[in-house]
Amino acid sequence: MSAPVSSSRLFRFVSRRPWTVLALALLLSALSVAYTLTGMEFLTGRDDLMPRNAPFQQAYREYRSAFGDQEEIVVVVEAEDPALVTRFCDTLHDRLTKEKRLFVDLLYPGGLPYFRQNGLLFMPLEELQAMARTLEMAAPVLTDLAAAPSVKTLFSSLTNQIDDYLAAPDQRKLARLTFMLTTLDKGFSGFDGKNSALSLDSFLKGSGDGKPSMLENAGKQQIIAIRPLKEQDSFVPAEQAIKKVREELAALRQKPEFKGVSAGLTGVPVLEYEEMATSQQDMEKATLLSLTLTVILLLVAFRGWLNTLAAMVSLIVGICVSFGFATLTVGHLNILSMAFAIMLIGLGIEYSIQVVLRYQEELRSGKPQLDAIERGLCGNLRAVTMAAATVALAFATFAFTDFKGIAELGIIATGGIIICVLSTFTVLPAMLVLLSRYQKPVSAPRRELSHSPILQALFRRPLLVTTFTAALALLCLYPLSRMEFDFNMMNLQAKGLEPVRYAYKLMKSKENAGYFGVAIARDRDEAASLTRRLEALSSVAHVVSLQTLVPTHQQEKLALLASLRRSLAGVKPVPYEENLSPLELPSVFEGFHGRVEKLKQHLAAKHLPEAEPVAAFLTTLNTFFAGLEKERDGNALGMLREFQGSMFSGLPEKLTMLMESLQARPVTEADVPASLKERFVAKDGRLLLQIVPKHEIFDKAPLAEFVNQIKSVVPNATGEPVSVYESFRILQDSYLKAFLYAFAGIVVILLITFRSLKLTLVGILPLATGLLLMIGGMGLFGLKFNVANVIVMPLLLGVGIDSAIYILARYRREGETPLQVVTRSAGVGVFLNALTILFSFGALMVARHQGVFSIGAVMSLGMTAIVLAFLLFLPALLLLIDRREKPL
Repeated sequence: MSAPVSSSRLFRFVSRRPWTVLALALLLSALSVAYTLTGMEFLTGRDDLMPRNAPFQQAYREYRSAFGDQEEIVVVVEAEDPALVTRFCDTLHDRLTKEKRLFVDLLYPGGLPYFRQNGLLFMPLEELQAMARTLEMAAPVLTDLAAAPSVKTLFSSLTNQIDDYLAAPDQRKLARLTFMLTTLDKGFSGFDGKNSALSLDSFLKGSGDGKPSMLENAGKQQIIAIRPLKEQDSFVPAEQAIKKVREELAALRQKPEFKGVSAGLTGVPVLEYEEMATSQQDMEKATLLSLTLTVILLLVAFRGWLNTLAAMVSLIVGICVSFGFATLTVGHLNILSMAFAIMLIGLGIEYSIQVVLRYQEELRSGKPQLDAIERGLCGNLRAVTMAAATVALAFATFAFTDFKGIAELGIIATGGIIICVLSTFTVLPAMLVLLSRYQKPVSAPRRELSHSPILQALFRRPLLVTTFTAALALLCLYPLSRMEFDFNMMNLQAKGLEPVRYAYKLMKSKENAGYFGVAIARDRDEAASLTRRLEALSSVAHVVSLQTLVPTHQQEKLALLASLRRSLAGVKPVPYEENLSPLELPSVFEGFHGRVEKLKQHLAAKHLPEAEPVAAFLTTLNTFFAGLEKERDGNALGMLREFQGSMFSGLPEKLTMLMESLQARPVTEADVPASLKERFVAKDGRLLLQIVPKHEIFDKAPLAEFVNQIKSVVPNATGEPVSVYESFRILQDSYLKAFLYAFAGIVVILLITFRSLKLTLVGILPLATGLLLMIGGMGLFGLKFNVANVIVMPLLLGVGIDSAIYILARYRREGETPLQVVTRSAGVGVFLNALTILFSFGALMVARHQGVFSIGAVMSLGMTAIVLAFLLFLPALLLLIDRREKPL
């Protein structure tokens, strides 16, 4: 009897002083908003979500303490022409270097003289030997082309070589000819009217077999690593630096001389920036959409704007004060807790819905305004309190987890739920009292929904309803057994996001791997030992360290380069001129074709194996000439101009770079640039080892294999992959604990509320059924649990059991049939509560951020399944129990 008495006292106080209650609430809201605007901070780093004392966090902090902040903006520049990439990067580097206030430092490996002069020494010995063989065989043609880069020179040079071979056959000469003709076969056969399929870089850098060499790949994709100056007072600390780099990139991409270059940004600061920027925009849109849909729903449900206004004022007061509470208790929001406001829209309004619906029900039964308000409040006080307790408990369990970001969300949301309930019991009745004078007379009672023929027919067979629902839930055990947790953080980002695309590209790049584990060695001996053991692991591609910045096998490589310098001594590049010599070309073509024909006949007569590739080239040459003949009166000259330009316009620059790279000299550790060395050597002499994965490790299985293997060698290994893996392990454990804590707490609350084990089981069974149906739906729609949406599981327990409390409390107290309960204010309230939650969380599905989208999708699916279970399965279950024993 204490609850009605205390609730009556509360209502008498509010009804006598509604303006005072409302004024105090609005004042507190205004103060909370002002306090939030001045005191609330936003934490954008993923490290801010983790427990600071976890071993992997301590290892990461030690790594950063020794080697500095390694979180860099990475500019990735790509093009088919390495020389074009180099020119673009040189220009960009020069422009960014002038900007001192936003960048701590810039590292452009491809621009360092150390690599430009000695780049060939870093090639694997086998690739350098292959390159030497290629250039030795191409030396005569390259000498001629360097002096006059043109189609005429190419054909004339090869014609002379064929004549020389036919006059004095020699195996070395034949090998050179066969190699050149086979290489040209690719260029002619792949000519599309504008571009040759022959890559000069592949040709000049030892990949005549068509497979790109390490040097060629390194030239086509180059990076500039930038350490931004982080602004601590900015929403995203590296925001200004990122915007400046993008501004410079956009300006350069518009220049015609850089046509064909693609460039973009990636790296942890960029991914965090995009995540926060996208999430913030998504939350703003979703909040506005959720509020709009909620207002529309209330207008329809309450059949007027007065009660809608009262409910929305109560909700907004609750949200504003909740922000003040969050600022006071935690002081900041992170990527997870910033979603709490939109959660409160759906969760906070449900209590007002129950009170207003009961108030309207009492009015239709003939009660005066104040009595109806009091009955709406007092009749729901216990149910609303216990329902709110279950949701608050679900959030409160987050606070007991090891995952800092989740724990903070739990504290903030628990306080928010309590504040919304207090607002419902004070601000809402105050608003209803103030607006009661404007209420129109209530129409006659509406026809009972319980008399609906459809519902009567449905619940006439409760055994069929329960059996069908239970069977469907049991079928969902199969998708539950196959449910996977998506460990891939990239899948949380917006689709098509530039930093994600380039992160995947770097992951696949052997030369520019940007996602690696980290080990720290005390000295060079330990570094060498760890490197050998790590590179023996099946998941490790290689280890980058100070040792790898000094090339191996220098004596053999320098000997090869010396031999090449002698072979290419006659190569003296001159600038390219577009001089086709059209009057001389027919005779040059005819002469070349005739010599190739003679060479084929000569080789065939001697039954030499080289006859086959030469014959194949002749066939390709005939096709090429036939195409020119077809265009004789049209665009033949244009085709030749395009062919010559695509093959030879960049040749002088490439030959110049090649000749300079042949001047490499012996290097030692002392020659490594300081800007590189400081990244691998700490001030105390310890050495950094970057452990590069062999395969893409964004997904769980390869990530787990990589982390577990490197930690078997280096137990305190760290780096981004280790942090992600260990964080996810803590996350999974945290959510599992939260789920179990929430479930245990809900059972206790149901036992306290109903003092009946039977009713407690009856309340839990539909909840379990709804959760299983949700899992089945996730399998049907291809949804997976991830680091973002798994948060809904404990929450669904709390929100879902609310439905049981409202329905079972009304069923037990009012003496109504199960069908009457679900068709009157309690059941209608449950339905409307579900719709508001669907609107608030469903609004998240407009998000570009896939993590935010998945929260909305899974929560919407879960609420739909759970409410259907409570509005169909629960009443049918109660009907079955009623038939066996009355009362329950």
